[in-house]
Amino acid sequence: LLRGLGIGFGKKRGDEVDEAKVEQRYVLQDENLIRRFNDLPIDIDASIIDVCFDVVAAIKRECPREVSDSLYLLLTDHVYNLVERIQMGITFDNSVLWNLKAVYPEEYEVARHAVATLQSRLPYAIEDSEASFVTLHIVNAEMRGNMHETYQLTTYIEDIRDIVESNLGIEFDGDDYSVNRFLVHLRFLFSRLGTSGAEELDVDDDLASMIGERYPRARDVADKIATYIEASTGHKLSREEGLYLLVHLVQIFRSG
Repeated sequence: LLRGLGIGFGKKRGDEVDEAKVEQRYVLQDENLIRRFNDLPIDIDASIIDVCFDVVAAIKRECPREVSDSLYLLLTDHVYNLVERIQMGITFDNSVLWNLKAVYPEEYEVARHAVATLQSRLPYAIEDSEASFVTLHIVNAEMRGNMHETYQLTTYIEDIRDIVESNLGIEFDGDDYSVNRFLVHLRFLFSRLGTSGAEELDVDDDLASMIGERYPRARDVADKIATYIEASTGHKLSREEGLYLLVHLVQIFRSG
């Protein structure tokens, strides 16, 4: 992919490009990604492509984890459709995605910066809430997965949050360190479920019993979460994961 002032003026697909006008080159290695990018609507405004490519470059620099080149396609397609919706007066309710800020705090902060750039460089009323959708795309590009898997993971974590709040009689505080650690733990717990080669580590059963006896409500909630995870994913938590889960719940219970 090439960028440059006036590089595409008067050109159509297949025409040669004036090398003197080339300012930046983007080399996509994935043949499937190249094919999908070529399938994007040809009437996308060049300003949208320019700002999306700059935003993705910034995301790649700021994100704590490696982001695949698929984000170039994902974000460009998303912003193109977003602009079309704005022009037609169509709005989406993204309230179901509110917890992304808590589940993916680092990616959400990067997404906020991305939306600020879109707002400053595009002449459209882009809402701050778009950060949730951009977060979803960033996480998708990190995980090399698909949007359904990312959304499903968020749904699992949201359900577990409801289990904890309703059974411990507390409300999650997004600024609480113990809560944030618990949410991050759940994120990686689900990513580890069913992975091959995972070893069952030694667990101090006496320690687990002692914690469970001292904090019976946390133990009961941990059991309910383990049951939910097995029913939802088909994977049973290891004894080690069960203990880690209990310790996190105790920390939340004590801080609440």
